[in-house]
Order: sequence, then structure tokens, then C-alpha cells
Amino acid sequence: MSPAHQAGKRRWLVLTLVVAVLAGLAVAARSPGKGSPSGPPPGPAAVIGAPDAESTAWYCTGQSTVAGELAPGAVILTNAGTRAVTGTITAVTDTGAREEVRISVAGRSQRVAAVPAPKTGSWISEAVLLSGGGVAVTQAVDGPLGWAEAPCQSTTSQQWYFPSGATTGSNALFIALFNPTSTPDVVDLGFVTPTGPVHPINFQGIVLQPGQMQVESVTPYVQNKSNVTTTVVTRTGRLVASELQLLSGDGSGLAIVPGSPRPEDEWVIPQSTEIAGGYSTIDVFNPGPATQEVVVHIRLASGPVAPFDARVPPGTTWVLPTSAQNRIPQGDPYSAVISASGGPGVVVGRIVVAATSPQAPQDGVSTAVDALNSDFPTRRWVVPSLGPPEHPALPGASPDKLALTNVSAAPERYVIDAMGPSGLRTIASGAIAASASLWLVAAILSRAGLSPLVVRSSGPSAVSEDVGPTGSLGVVTMPGIPLTASLGS
Repeated sequence: MSPAHQAGKRRWLVLTLVVAVLAGLAVAARSPGKGSPSGPPPGPAAVIGAPDAESTAWYCTGQSTVAGELAPGAVILTNAGTRAVTGTITAVTDTGAREEVRISVAGRSQRVAAVPAPKTGSWISEAVLLSGGGVAVTQAVDGPLGWAEAPCQSTTSQQWYFPSGATTGSNALFIALFNPTSTPDVVDLGFVTPTGPVHPINFQGIVLQPGQMQVESVTPYVQNKSNVTTTVVTRTGRLVASELQLLSGDGSGLAIVPGSPRPEDEWVIPQSTEIAGGYSTIDVFNPGPATQEVVVHIRLASGPVAPFDARVPPGTTWVLPTSAQNRIPQGDPYSAVISASGGPGVVVGRIVVAATSPQAPQDGVSTAVDALNSDFPTRRWVVPSLGPPEHPALPGASPDKLALTNVSAAPERYVIDAMGPSGLRTIASGAIAASASLWLVAAILSRAGLSPLVVRSSGPSAVSEDVGPTGSLGVVTMPGIPLTASLGS
């Protein structure tokens, strides 16, 4: 694997030239949740464009190349529209090597992109530019420690937040940065740990030229921390960022986590279960300037339990060890709604360690479902699978459980359709009580096979699918990706 830091003397020469210009801009750019006036309006980090859109773009980062070995990946395109969509995928590595391929995805179908391996490099990012909408782009990784999947990002941002991570023992944490824009970026990385903030000098003033990507290895600089929250902030420019977490020691696993571009006042974990001998946390990061009141509402199938609450000071992370709470019985599925008041909001993630399970991967990291996703106006979400049955990205993996959490104060109706070339086929429908959750097990999901799902709801809902086999719920998850417009029948 190539060194994580390639800046050296060149970085400091560039910084010497630009520091005077940047001094007046840095304060404004560091304001949490503050978007660029020329950037897109606030929305989820991953949104499926309308089928009649002229063009759409997605960005994937955090995979290693085959030569990099840690987490080689694949890009999966899910076309939820009825018309074929064409485009290009440009892959770039940390050495600047590039490959570009044309891609076409038929209506109501999936495709695992065949991107030639660039000649050099240990890490890779992809820019997917499509001549149309209705397509979701996701990525899957598979390495020696396990496998994972996650949405790619359909927007760039001035900041990205990662509330969960760990560098204890042999765990390794990486942050992938990709500048798909036409202007240079200057980027700072910061970390929040149980012992306080950390700002390694090597991670300040990272310069990314247009089209450049690089991956920073966090573990050598933030060592032996049970929780590491990462902030990625640009002084100039916009970028995309992902976290790659390698977990070993207490079980094994890996996770690829897209960043969250802004704090929000509500987050949802639609499904979770505590297992004997396991360990899990809900991690709540406050990037704002004021202390916020945070409440975690836990609801079992039998009803709610007494909530957990804390005052979270600015620039700190509240780690709630859910596996150590007597009011959450082992083996009982539950959902969690995390709400914040007194500031611009928080960012929420979780770590799951199922060390006693014989089924690998046992460990995972994910981000909760944010309010901009669950309250998306169309009330439509696509849950991509790992690719078509004849050529999946990860053979042997399949949907395990699908969860819908009603985040409103009124009952809602839902419909879950399997997507295929002949159209949408309903596999489940019904009602969900106010603030309750629905959990669909593998026996029901098997009606869809490996087909992507389209979820429709009459109100705001948090949608998440667990993919298996894994050691526990929460190890590998795929959130529902909002649709900008209805797909029709």
C-alpha cells in the first residue's frame, strides 16, 4: 500500500503561496452546516434525480484498488426509470492514473460496472456522469476482513462529518477525499476523541487539484481511541469524502461510510438488536457552536422505553453504549429516534460489534438516517440490491431485513414493490402506527429475490435494509435513497 500522505514539500510550497488569500476565507468556510451560496440547496447527500432530468452525477470514493488489497470495490447502477440511461464512469487513483468507460443501464434494471483497473495506485474514486435521471449509484467493497455496501454521493459539499470510528487495537481508519470539481480544494481534517480534539498538522491544508483523490490514514496520528469523530472542512472549494473503517480483534468487518454534509435535528436508526456478548453504541456529534439537548427515543416491538438524554457541548461526541442499557433487552428488535434542540443539530452514527457470532463479518459502522431523507417530499425511496442475480457485486449476499420507521405522529400507509423489467410488483403493504416501526424479515423479502425495492409511504419514514449474512443487525446496512420524482407504474 502506498503512503497515505503524499504532500511533503510540494504541499508546503503551495500553502506558502495561498495562505494570504485563504486567511480571510477560513473562518467562514469552517462554519458548520453553512453551504456555499453557489452550491445546491440543502438536501440528502444521495438523491435520485427525476427520470426526465437532462443529466445527473454521482461520486464514489473510499475503495482500494485490487493492488491496494484492503477493500477492492465495485460500482452498482440501479435504473429505477423506464428508459435506458447512458453515461461515463471516470476512475482515478491516488497516483493520478485514470480510466474512462461508457456505460448503459436499461430501464428498471441494474448493472455492476466493468471499469478497467488503472495501471497504478492503491486507492480509487469514480465520477459517474449520466445523460438522464432515475438512477441510483452505490458501491460495494470486499476485503480480507469482510464486506460492505453504501450509497455513493450525488452532491459535493464544503464539509463532511463522520461521527463514528475507532483506532483501538488493530482497527484502522481511513478518510478518502475526492475533488470532482473544476477548481482546487484546500482541506482541513479534524478529530474528536474521548480525550479531546486532535488536529494533526499533516491533515491541515491538504491541496486537492481538480479531479484528484487521496486517502489519509488516520490511525497513526489518532491512536488507540475507542471513538473517533472526523470532520472534513474545505477552506476553498467543494469535494466528496468517505470513511473506510477496518475492524479486527473483537470479530472482524469493514465499513465504507459516506459523509454527512450537515447537522440535523432528527436522526433515525430504523432497526437494531443487542446480542449476548456484543457491543454497540450510538454516537452523537455536535459540530455546532452551542450545547444541545439530545434525546434518544428507543421503541421496542412492545412499545417505547424510557428515553436517554444528555447535554452535548459544542465540538464533542456523546457515546451511548446501547448494549450496556438494561432497558434494552437482548434479542429484541428496536428502533431509535435521536432528536436535538438548542442549535443547528447533530450528526449520528453507530458502531456494532458482534464478536461472539460465528458468522462474519461481525462488525460494522454506519450513519443513521437523517431527517432530510426521511422527510423527503415525494415519500418515495429506492433500496438498491447488490446487482443483478446473474452478476452480483458480492455473490452470496442478500437482503435480510427491511425496516420502516414512521417518524410522524399519525398512522401511515406503505407499499413495498420489487422492481423488474416488467414493472413494479408489490410484495408487502399495510399500515404503520404513529412513531412505530415495521420490520420485514427475509421470508417476505425473498419474494423480491435480488431485485431492488421501491418503498412508498403516505408520510415521513426512515427506510433501511440490513444485508446478510452477517453477525448481527447493523453490520451491513443500505438506507433508502430518496426519489426526486414519482416513477409511475
